[in-house]
Amino acid sequence: MTDTERPLAGDLRLLIVDDSPEDAEIHARMLRQAWPGQVTVRAAALGEDGLSLLRADAPDCVLLDYNLPDMTGLEFLAEAGAACAVIFMTGLGDEELVVQALHAGAQDYMIKGRVTPEQLSRDVGRAIEKFRLQRDLSESRRQMAAILSSVDDAVLALSPDCAPLYVNSAAHEQLGLNVGQAMPGWLCLTPLHAAVTTVLCGADRQLVEFSDGERWFDARVHPSPGGVTVVMRDVTRQRLERERLRLLESVTVTARDAVVIAEAEPVTHPGPRVVYVNRAFTEMTGYAPEEILGRTPRILQGPKSDRRALDRIRDNLKRWKSSDETLLNYTRSGTPFWVNLSIVPVADETGWYTHWVSVQRDVTTQVRRTLLDQARRDVLEFTATGRALEDSLDVICHLLSSSLPGHAATVWVRTGDEVHMRAASGDLPEQLRVDYTGSGRTVDLRQQRGVIHRAVQDTRDVIVPDLLAPDVQLYEGMHELLVQHGLRSLWTVPLPASDGSGVLGVLSLVGDRPGAPDPEEAALLREVTELTVTLLERFDAQAQLQRLALYDSLTGLPNRALYLEHLRRGLGDASRAGEQLAVGLLDLNRFKQVNDTLGHSAGDDLLRQVGQRLRAALRPADVLARMGGDEFTLMLPYRDRDRFEAGIARRLREVFREPFTVAGQPVFASGSLGLALAPLHSLEPETLLSQADMAMYEAKRAGRPMGVFNAHAQINPQVVSLEADLHRALPQQELELHYQGIYRASGREPTAAEALLRWRHPVRGLVNPGEFIGLAETNGLIVPIGAWVLREACRQAAAWQAQRPGLSVNVNLSARQFWQPDLPDVVRDALRSSGLSPHLLTLEITESVLLDVPDAAQTLGALHALGVRLSLDDFGTGYSSLSYLHRLPLHGLKIDRSFIRDLGQAQGVAENIIRAVMLLAHTLNLHVTTEGIELETQAGFVEALGGDYLQGYLLARPLPAADFERQVLSPSPLAEQSDSTNSTALH
Repeated sequence: MTDTERPLAGDLRLLIVDDSPEDAEIHARMLRQAWPGQVTVRAAALGEDGLSLLRADAPDCVLLDYNLPDMTGLEFLAEAGAACAVIFMTGLGDEELVVQALHAGAQDYMIKGRVTPEQLSRDVGRAIEKFRLQRDLSESRRQMAAILSSVDDAVLALSPDCAPLYVNSAAHEQLGLNVGQAMPGWLCLTPLHAAVTTVLCGADRQLVEFSDGERWFDARVHPSPGGVTVVMRDVTRQRLERERLRLLESVTVTARDAVVIAEAEPVTHPGPRVVYVNRAFTEMTGYAPEEILGRTPRILQGPKSDRRALDRIRDNLKRWKSSDETLLNYTRSGTPFWVNLSIVPVADETGWYTHWVSVQRDVTTQVRRTLLDQARRDVLEFTATGRALEDSLDVICHLLSSSLPGHAATVWVRTGDEVHMRAASGDLPEQLRVDYTGSGRTVDLRQQRGVIHRAVQDTRDVIVPDLLAPDVQLYEGMHELLVQHGLRSLWTVPLPASDGSGVLGVLSLVGDRPGAPDPEEAALLREVTELTVTLLERFDAQAQLQRLALYDSLTGLPNRALYLEHLRRGLGDASRAGEQLAVGLLDLNRFKQVNDTLGHSAGDDLLRQVGQRLRAALRPADVLARMGGDEFTLMLPYRDRDRFEAGIARRLREVFREPFTVAGQPVFASGSLGLALAPLHSLEPETLLSQADMAMYEAKRAGRPMGVFNAHAQINPQVVSLEADLHRALPQQELELHYQGIYRASGREPTAAEALLRWRHPVRGLVNPGEFIGLAETNGLIVPIGAWVLREACRQAAAWQAQRPGLSVNVNLSARQFWQPDLPDVVRDALRSSGLSPHLLTLEITESVLLDVPDAAQTLGALHALGVRLSLDDFGTGYSSLSYLHRLPLHGLKIDRSFIRDLGQAQGVAENIIRAVMLLAHTLNLHVTTEGIELETQAGFVEALGGDYLQGYLLARPLPAADFERQVLSPSPLAEQSDSTNSTALH
């Protein structure tokens, strides 16, 4: 049974805390007498004991003596707290003590010795009832304070003199008020003070709005017992929103952007209802106010509107948040246009959101420009990274369909008399992708029908604004096909080549609504046309460059690089298929005689005809390529070796059976074919080519048209030994350079040094270059050896600059080095590592380089770009040398020593040749070096003709670097030189 349910007349529990046992017994007896059998009394003589009993089981009332042995009654009250009713008992009638006890929590007091049973029972009952009422009142106050503290509005209870009797937490936070303090001065100066005064004078509730200079408040003043109650709400935000809406409404009428005001709800289906639109909205969308008011703004959305953007907008509406999106909308007539849409919620004076205000700005032009710029970047990136043409054309189609919503785009590329669909936008119906032309994805221009033919033929746009118009005529089936798919317009735009040479293709757009391009759309089509033309021409140029890189420009056959790619792949395919592969090298016999007698163009014509006959004689699976010069390479799969060799020999005889017509006359030619077999002989491409080369030379020596590599054939042991030693010559530093001076003809002072390769064999001694240079070229060692020669010659020339500033160095290059694509990088590295200025390096090449290496001219151009000087060596020994002088970036040439040797013989022929060569060279601004000068009469003859430079034993023999520095570069007169070493250069 709870305290509130227990009657005062029964079941009472009392605690007497008194150090006098007699007084405690008297009071206990009085209570039992007043409530016989219904009261339980406990007693304690010490305050601590009383507190322990109180805490263990709180009684209904405590009779507390003031004077206790261990504490006073006031101290007991402080320790006990408000646990139950307390009657303070004292032996003296001390009023001050009584007041202290009541303030400390006692409900009543009694004076010992004057208490009757009736009085005691009555006072205990009243004390218990008073305690219960005080406890309930405190609980109610706590609950009320909690409720008021949770209210966002400020709540004040003011006394008649305006002193705060109560403030909730909101009032404390917003106004800084506390109970018991005076009202702030600013509050007394506001209309709130007048409203409080009015209510205190007897008026009913007052409503007032006021500001503290920064914030605005809405206040309600109510009369209450003993004063007034004030409820205040901060309405600053609502006032700002109201003012913002008022300003917004004042500018919407004249705004250039479309403005729409709609009700706040519902934000879900069917959407807010429009209550206002301005004039710009009508001009932008075509909807008059009476056609849109009461309807949802969602009628502006259409099939191409971005669903993700719409979902973001609706999500923000549900959360009463602003939105800013770029969206595709549609006009009343169905024309799509892009808008930048900004939506904000608007609240009333209470803070309740009532409306949405949206501002729409037409950004169609900006979006199209952004899409076009992005397409340009994508096309440029795709082209630079080697992506397929179709990938870039897909970008064009996506650009058109995105910039012109409702239109599907296709790109057609012309090849001769046919135009092929190469790309289409994703929204083009699948059936149209297949049957767009009525005959698949190809238009035959020779049939002279259809809009694509008209666009290509007339190089003009062909626009069909409305496919349903009565005068529309398309080729068979096309009209029905387009209309069947709900299409209403057809725009066809040609792609004219930038040089005016013709039409590269067309852009074709089909639309789901009638109409011709407006001026902005027409301008967009022009820009997209230019971009597409640039793309097609760039891809065509890249295709041509790729063909030049992989195909021989003379015969149209694959070149060495492409042949090796075919060969590597063919070796793998043959191995998997269980086939065998023959690698062939064919060389024309006596081809140089054709060049020398009929001319270089005749030789080129012969090579083209041989290539055509060989290609016609081979099977489709066979590969034919031109290796360079008059050499052709073949890749021939086979299964039966005997049948294969007989068949290829027969086809080879057929190729050369009939004469070729060259320069208007019949020319009989023959070839020598060498074969290496895989996997019998090797599986390495380079090894197979080398073996085929050896088989071909063996066939030539034997006078046979064809030979097969024989791994067991007799090989010169000395050559084998020398080749083995040559492999270790470079790593073991057995190679060295000698230098022969080149002198200015007029003053006979040295201006350059030609680097000549020497091999100091540990057993054979100094090996003649004629014995190992050819061997190095055959086995490919000339490539690393040539790179070392370049580095060492540049290093030495750089070291001599301190002694002889401006002294240059000449280095011979082998034709085999020109086959390496990294030759310019090798030269650049040699210059960089040595620090030698590029103009102090002269590279000497022979005419065989120009004849045997297909891309020699490009390599010479790359070397020229490095800043080095280029000279043609052994000039006059080949038929076509003169034709190179004006086409190649040469700085000079060397007259072959044979002409100097023949001076004074054969009725002055050598003299006339030298004279003619010098005149020609000087006319072309080329300097002339005459080598082989051994006699003073020879030097004098050259100087008399105006020769530029002299080289020969008369002036200096080839010398090691230290001897060259001492004997040639020293200021002393030229010393007699005893080195009779052969001066053959690296070539």
